[in-house]
Amino acid sequence: EHQAPDEKTLLHVADILSMIASSTKGRRHLMYGEKKDIFSRTKSSAAHIIAEFTKKALQRQLPREAGQAPTHAVIGAYLYICRQIYNTCEGLLVLYPYELHAVVAETWRDASRDLESVNTPTPGDDDSGSDNSSITIREAYDVVAWEDTLRDNLLNFASTAKGILLLQQTGALNECMSYMHTRYEKKLQVSKCEKFGYGYMVTQVATTSPGMAALRKTGYMKALIGELWSVIECGPIDITLFTPKSWPVDPIDKSLHKHMIRLLNVLSSFPAVYELLGDTQLPTKQSYGFREIPECMAGLLDRVVFMDSPAKFHSLFNVDQSHMFGLRVLSLMVSCLDSFLMLQSQYQIQEKLLAAQSDNQAVNKDRKEIIVDMLSVERNSILVRTYLVGGPTERVLPTRSLEDSGTRYSFPLFSSFPVPREYSPNLGGRSGIMPDNELTEFLDSRRSEKGKAWVDKCRNLLSKFFASKGDQVKGAVIQKILEQSVNVMSTIPEESVFPLMQFAGNDSTVKAVSLTPLQQLGIKIAIRYGIHLKVVHTSSDATDSLTFLMRQVKFYLEQQQKTPDSQLKYMKNGYTGFDWFAATVFLIFNGNHDRAWDFLQSFSTLGASGYLWIPRLHASVHLPSALSASGIHPLFSSTGHNIEFILQIELPLVSSAFKMSGYTPAQICQHWLTQCFWNYLDWQDVCHYIVVCLIHGVDHQVYVCVAILNHLQSYIMAHMQTHDLIMFLKEEPIHGFKVAQNLKYMLELEKKYRKMVLPDMLNITRP
Repeated sequence: EHQAPDEKTLLHVADILSMIASSTKGRRHLMYGEKKDIFSRTKSSAAHIIAEFTKKALQRQLPREAGQAPTHAVIGAYLYICRQIYNTCEGLLVLYPYELHAVVAETWRDASRDLESVNTPTPGDDDSGSDNSSITIREAYDVVAWEDTLRDNLLNFASTAKGILLLQQTGALNECMSYMHTRYEKKLQVSKCEKFGYGYMVTQVATTSPGMAALRKTGYMKALIGELWSVIECGPIDITLFTPKSWPVDPIDKSLHKHMIRLLNVLSSFPAVYELLGDTQLPTKQSYGFREIPECMAGLLDRVVFMDSPAKFHSLFNVDQSHMFGLRVLSLMVSCLDSFLMLQSQYQIQEKLLAAQSDNQAVNKDRKEIIVDMLSVERNSILVRTYLVGGPTERVLPTRSLEDSGTRYSFPLFSSFPVPREYSPNLGGRSGIMPDNELTEFLDSRRSEKGKAWVDKCRNLLSKFFASKGDQVKGAVIQKILEQSVNVMSTIPEESVFPLMQFAGNDSTVKAVSLTPLQQLGIKIAIRYGIHLKVVHTSSDATDSLTFLMRQVKFYLEQQQKTPDSQLKYMKNGYTGFDWFAATVFLIFNGNHDRAWDFLQSFSTLGASGYLWIPRLHASVHLPSALSASGIHPLFSSTGHNIEFILQIELPLVSSAFKMSGYTPAQICQHWLTQCFWNYLDWQDVCHYIVVCLIHGVDHQVYVCVAILNHLQSYIMAHMQTHDLIMFLKEEPIHGFKVAQNLKYMLELEKKYRKMVLPDMLNITRP
């Protein structure tokens, strides 16, 4: 007769399985069995059996013949093995069908209710010495431990981009962040088998607006700013009140650098920055005390970035070093164009920096010159980066290093706009005419091919030209490819996943649409970039035309949005960022409003529009209500997740470098993709990125990012060693990367991963 194993045996087996799951090879063995083939799905592998057992045990649905119901210790041990699997991207993919996030959340809620119902006796009770009392106390401890086990395993869904969406959908995100904060404060390890702390998880969570709202609510942000202040200025209980610490020569020393990276990791994404600072005034005062510690992000910026009053200078022990720190944080924040537009429209950062440069002048041979020091050089760098847009060859960025040799600083400093010409290379007239060839003949001919056959032929020709003459695919050719492909694809059911909504407005309703100051400023920057590229010519006409297009697009997309029931600032008043995709399309069509609008309206029916055009799915009626109101865009939960999934398999060293840096690939890729690679790639590559995602399939958005990270692999490894990976990836353009030259690598990735990645992206209506 079959005898069910006892608790001791089950726990020993769980220990062995847990050790196996702690290495990549072991984990894959559990997930895929002997074959270890990631692409052949077998439901008989160990991971599936463990997940099935754990799910049934949590729901108390194990069959009678399995013997006595397993104890909490046994269920917790097997749930921990599941967690070792689902806290990786490929593991989550394998265990997704079991919906463990929902099961664990439901069990945790039951445990919380049980805890409330356990009558823990008070010291004054008469029977406090009785056996019943000690049983009740023991029960209470058991339930508390069980509740913590469940919450801990639920929290670990936050290790991946899609996991954060699943966690948010359970409604337990705030409680999990609170639990993480208490463990983080106690410097506790994530678990017995995981070497790294919660830093990576915090960064992943802080990419989203609900994640940032939860971090702020738990007091994490306040604690982070308090810790940071005690390093740059003073803690609340320094022994000697007026003795500043001795400062090293380097403006950002090692102890401060670590805190700065922790802060930058959570300020990297616009949804999070908007959640912290959107529509928030600076808490400026007439005077500040030496012991006054800022409690929020706006307070920190007020004290160490916008130093525009004597009171702020007098309140700091280490004025130059604290201000330098503030400027470095600002520099990182404004590398995200949406964050810059918000900071500029709310706080006029450029005007404040120009005024500081103007105040920092000395008379030299009857001429006023800006004094060259570390602060003026840092301000100069921010001013150039925020005024000019362009890829690696389209603008010149000043260095931050000051030579000790006595040679002059080689970049001009300035105290008024426009920036000196030295920073804007002349790009020459850009010929949009491609010599006649197979591709142009195909685009100009009357189509004999229809639907998929046309797309396949276009795809083959494009691959051929990208391999040999990628530089010639530009201007009018790109316009024709975009217009013709979107017309053909909107007739293919697999591509056209959204209904074509009729535009319900007219000229007067469009003119009544109000653009936010952030969006108006975005238009100015886009037109400045277009004139620099010589794709538009007259500033005022182009500005009027783009303004009308932006209003029209905003009106059109708002027809397809519902106001979600959400406490998030980011979700309250429509899409809060700038529409970089619409601006890119406008410049591709040389400022022709009608062609840009016709393209965007047709493109809005394609599945690809949900990923390339970020405002398209903001609070959209085309998504299930819970997903639409989550504040987590599919660009993060699907594209970001799939990038990390492929990196873990194809580029494990890059994946590990990110983990050790506490920064996530999903976060930097969301940044690049949201602003259509503006400031990171040259204009031609921005256009090629859009063409490739449209013609070859939207999953190429994932492969482009993997190709870039592969291209940057040696730099990523080097900057992981110097602990400044986030600074390198956010502040540096992507040198030497050409979309056309990397198409071959991207097609290899497509061959391997398309059957997993593309359905995940196009099945947009489920998490």
